[in-house]
Amino acid sequence: MLEHADDDWNEEEIMTRPRTTASRMIPRKLIQQGIDLSKSNVTDFLCDSKLIIAEGRLNHAYVLVEFAIEEVGKIVMLKEALGLSTNDPVEVIEKVFTSHKEKANKAWTFLDPKYRTIYDEGVFDEGIFDPDIFQTNTTASHETRLQAAFVDFNGTQWLLGRDIKKNLLEDLVTHIEDSVKKI
Repeated sequence: MLEHADDDWNEEEIMTRPRTTASRMIPRKLIQQGIDLSKSNVTDFLCDSKLIIAEGRLNHAYVLVEFAIEEVGKIVMLKEALGLSTNDPVEVIEKVFTSHKEKANKAWTFLDPKYRTIYDEGVFDEGIFDPDIFQTNTTASHETRLQAAFVDFNGTQWLLGRDIKKNLLEDLVTHIEDSVKKI
């Protein structure tokens, strides 16, 4: 791992440095800037989602909420990387930037899981029964984001979206807004 004093890094070196698939080397003094930018992005995603919720398009609003959740996960991962190392630059695993599922899962270690359910009237257990066929609860996840965003065919019918309750989605948005202030 390379070690540099803060003032030894220049923008050209950072931009031209080859990236590995395993990690990125980020100057310590730039990590907080990435955290702050991610927080701003969370705020923007949630603000946009509220406008779409008001129009009643809950599945499209949820897609933006899930993007916000992933950005929260990125923030948590960047803070962890900063806390785990005294080196400069800080090694940040590539998944922080590329794995939707990893970021979402990391966010839920910080967010209260009671807000993860966005539809609570399912008759069947989502873990056992296929939500494309049976009415199940809907939980916030990478998979739900994909189902909310894209038309699919399950072999017998066309599908778009998942069951989402407006009040539960609004509660999740509020929870994320409140939580991001504490990071």
